[in-house]
Amino acid sequence: MTYLRSVIETPQRLRLCLSETAEWDRTATDNCQFTLKIDEPTGGPIVLRLTGNVDALTAPILTACLDEVVLHGRSAVVDLLGTTFVGCAALTALADAGPRIHEQRGHLAVAAPAPLRRIIARVGMDKVRTFDTLADAFTAAHTGQVRPPLSGGARRPRGLGADPVTTAPRRTG
Repeated sequence: MTYLRSVIETPQRLRLCLSETAEWDRTATDNCQFTLKIDEPTGGPIVLRLTGNVDALTAPILTACLDEVVLHGRSAVVDLLGTTFVGCAALTALADAGPRIHEQRGHLAVAAPAPLRRIIARVGMDKVRTFDTLADAFTAAHTGQVRPPLSGGARRPRGLGADPVTTAPRRTG
């Protein structure tokens, strides 16, 4: 597992930040299907790539990483495309971090499969924007835009912040 290199400077601070992950430390990780990879592109949002099960046991790791993102006023992308299970604890971590990152003038974007995006939308996590690709989520977190700008005057897809479709009134009789 990797941790935020530039955000967590000392081993003592790492232990403090991950104090809620004690249960994870006691678990045999040989058979664990959870991984977290962190990318920190220069000048861009931190990308947290999760795979496997993000449940009550592993969600505190996500929470600790998002807490560090908030602490340092960064934007973040959470890639859940490779997950096999995302539990309520992980959704709570995202719901809590979204407004806090937004208060620091950052952006939180999540790349997730369609069923998970629908769940996030239904539970009203309005500060957590979801996308079907990592590229779209990264662009949104980096620029604050919902979709990358389209060239040549092309229209945005409907339902994604697009302008309403205008139609001429129908003539009768």
